[in-house]
Amino acid sequence: MGDGTSHAALINTFQRGPQESVFETVTQPTWEAFKWGGPNGYLDIFQKGSSFARQWKYTAAPDADARAIQAVYWAKTWADEQGGSPSVDSIAKKAGKLGDFARYSLFDKYFKKIGCTSPSCPTASDYTSAHYLIS
Repeated sequence: MGDGTSHAALINTFQRGPQESVFETVTQPTWEAFKWGGPNGYLDIFQKGSSFARQWKYTAAPDADARAIQAVYWAKTWADEQGGSPSVDSIAKKAGKLGDFARYSLFDKYFKKIGCTSPSCPTASDYTSAHYLIS
């Protein structure tokens, strides 16, 4: 939290600045307490306006997660060709778990059938909510 005393659970390091460059990230808390940054906390950096609601902010980059998993896949493949590596094997297990979580990004975020336009649509229980695109 942005209260200065709570323990950090997540630091948002991928919020982009006004030019939208990933190289101009601003490390900030994921809960805006409006105590640091500009008059409206960190929101002044990213939005124009004078009044902001207290909010949670999350960033997801499943495409970056997928690239990390791909790099571990090749590291494991090459290590196995040379007789294996316990350290690469342990990282590959973690990458597999990350892959399980990243797989959720291939589905509608509310797990509704693709094409649903109402909150009252029934929840999908199969792949009818999968759009097969990284969201």
